[in-house]
Amino acid sequence: MTEKLSPMKLPCGGTAFFDTDSGISYRCWDCMAVVGSMGQPQSCKDEMQKWENWTKLGGKDWDYFAETEEI
Repeated sequence: MTEKLSPMKLPCGGTAFFDTDSGISYRCWDCMAVVGSMGQPQSCKDEMQKWENWTKLGGKDWDYFAETEEI
């Protein structure tokens, strides 16, 4: 499996899989929203923003491709 098609571990605790129907995005398995879209819950966006801010302050970046459980 290529990294592009590997599942992504999200900071909110969800797992996103490559959306083969769209061919260009990842969809969260928990809320079924496209990652980064208007439909993604605000609580998820807030968690992503916390990690982006942490990285800007010099902290370790979130590893979206850390090991995830296959469904």
